[in-house]
Amino acid sequence: MLIAYVDESYDRDAYFIGAAIATFDEWETLSSRLSAVRHRTAREHGTAHDIEFHGHELMGGTGPWAALRGRHREAAGISFAALSAARESGVRYIFRGLDVARLKARFRYPEPPHAIVFAHLLEQIDHYVGMHDPDEQAIIVADEITTQAEHQRAFTGYQAFGTSGEHPSRLTHLSAPINFATSRLSDGLQVVDLALYVHYRRERVRSRHEAARRTLRRQWDLVEPVVVHRQTWVP
Repeated sequence: MLIAYVDESYDRDAYFIGAAIATFDEWETLSSRLSAVRHRTAREHGTAHDIEFHGHELMGGTGPWAALRGRHREAAGISFAALSAARESGVRYIFRGLDVARLKARFRYPEPPHAIVFAHLLEQIDHYVGMHDPDEQAIIVADEITTQAEHQRAFTGYQAFGTSGEHPSRLTHLSAPINFATSRLSDGLQVVDLALYVHYRRERVRSRHEAARRTLRRQWDLVEPVVVHRQTWVP
């Protein structure tokens, strides 16, 4: 059984959703490794032993990561450790995106960006699982959102009638229903948040600071080799 953890990142003109996929045993291995990173970070920087790995807060030194405010090298080192743990544990990534500005320019009444990208992502997860093993199934775990009931209904419709994306599918390798969880208690959701943060910044942020660009390149070097699919739809 595979488990795919799903998270989103967006701005006014672009929408991205990512998935981090691994077996149950690989997620167990990752949790052990992330626990070691947390305890080392707590010892060195005074953070909580159960601190959540959240890309924006970690790299910005905000929220639970306020102890690292202005300590960019240390924050980067922690992100490297967490992303390395994911890569070494066997985690794979899928990233799908949408050019929202182009969508609005081309269509008068388009579907919501999240609905479009989520369908595209589910198609790719289903394809990956089938390639991994024709008899395999994957559980989908998404971060808690206010519209989760709508996405659950859409998922049911996809399995009954098929998706309407680039690769129509009834998602036969995905186990219903979609599960929703809080990221604070889920290492899988935290890992996909970190990886998607890196992917989003590569796509959307142009820093003027060489140190920031160098950090992003090193982060991406830990993510890219285990990306099995990434694509942004430009309508």
